Amino acid sequence: MTRTPQEEKTLLSSRVPRDTEHERYHPELEEELKECLFCLRQNEMLFDLEVDTDLIEQHIYERQALLARYRYLLGKARELGLHTILDQYQPRG
Repeated sequence: MTRTPQEEKTLLSSRVPRDTEHERYHPELEEELKECLFCLRQNEMLFDLEVDTDLIEQHIYERQALLARYRYLLGKARELGLHTILDQYQPRG
């Protein structure tokens, strides 16, 4: 019985469906998502504490930029099929 190069890399039987998500895992993408969510929470906290109208406006624009980055990173994870990351980093209500 000859094996294909794909089958030689795994000890699993060819009859067992492979979960390849871990093979596509991108830790740097997960780190970027964590950092982006941290910055969003920090921005929200600073916005709530701010009293100067110019700085309030700055926090609003910063939040919009962070949300654009967050949507980009989620799209990247979706494109790569990283369902674990997508489930884990959904925004809280």
